[in-house]
Amino acid sequence: MLRVDSRVERLAPRLQAGDIAVLDEVDLDGATARALVARGVVAVVNASPSTSGRYPNLGPTVLVHAGVPLLDGVGTSFLALARDGARARLDGDTLFVGEEPVARGTLHDAASVAEAVTYARGGVSAQLADLTANAADLVVEERRLLVEGDGLPSLATAFTDRVVVVVGPGERAGDELRRLRRFRRRHRPLLVGADGGGDVLLSVGLRPDLLVGEPATMSDQVLRAAGEVCLRAGAEGLDRVHDLAVPVVPFASRAAAEDLALLVAHHGGARLVVLTGVPGDLVELLDRGRAAAASTPFARVTAGATALSAAAAATLTPRRRWGLPLLCLLLAGALGGVVALDGQHLWDTWQDLAG
Repeated sequence: MLRVDSRVERLAPRLQAGDIAVLDEVDLDGATARALVARGVVAVVNASPSTSGRYPNLGPTVLVHAGVPLLDGVGTSFLALARDGARARLDGDTLFVGEEPVARGTLHDAASVAEAVTYARGGVSAQLADLTANAADLVVEERRLLVEGDGLPSLATAFTDRVVVVVGPGERAGDELRRLRRFRRRHRPLLVGADGGGDVLLSVGLRPDLLVGEPATMSDQVLRAAGEVCLRAGAEGLDRVHDLAVPVVPFASRAAAEDLALLVAHHGGARLVVLTGVPGDLVELLDRGRAAAASTPFARVTAGATALSAAAAATLTPRRRWGLPLLCLLLAGALGGVVALDGQHLWDTWQDLAG
């Protein structure tokens, strides 16, 4: 079934498994592509070029690697003609409604996406200059918030002397959280989901203490589950949140969600903030969009030593030698008449000793 909207933030919440997403997104970014894959779409039809050549954006690679066909450049006029809810199928480079061909474009595969990425690497320098200009504009507009924390949302979540894990929607977020298992068990951190990072937390069985960002990137389930919800004022999807009767703390800033979460935790007195699922290099930073990427240098510099990558945090809790804990458990089992442990209690004890 076709689901059509030129604005991805309006389209994403309406998508269901088996739908064909029709959108208009120049330089489709990785976070949007991962959101489409998570919704279970069977194909993506883009009115515009999914890679313009300005920089090596990650969205097409995400879709192709997930096995989701990407039909590119069908033309913006198709958006006005496409019927939302129509039953359709993709056959090669042609989209059919019934037996009628309604759109034709470029069907991407791994080879064509790799070629486009290679070509687009030549545009990184120009985009870096553009990013620098955007960052300068942002610091003029929001320097007191970015540097001093003035104007940050007032939250009930208490950060003072706490360890905080901020989870963004990056494709490594789930793996990074799993590698932080021992760290989390030892430090019992506050968990903050930035944009789609809240749903990443739910996917690994964790409940976010705080959500920050755009409502269109968050599922109903995570909005209901979160301890507190802080959303960008005027963002698409706020009506849906209100319909869910979820209390919202608004914020007005152009800063990216994970940067705002970092600043809130830092200025709130957090002892340490671990960043997961956030851009790890220049290409990933550019892929997030110029406006959002502009806040990252200032947020990281402001937080300073308070901020730590997930990879670095994982090294703070090295794996312990398990020989002695295992011997202790064997002795405890042999003394069952003295220490009565049921199976679950035994497992919990092992986890604490090993972790």
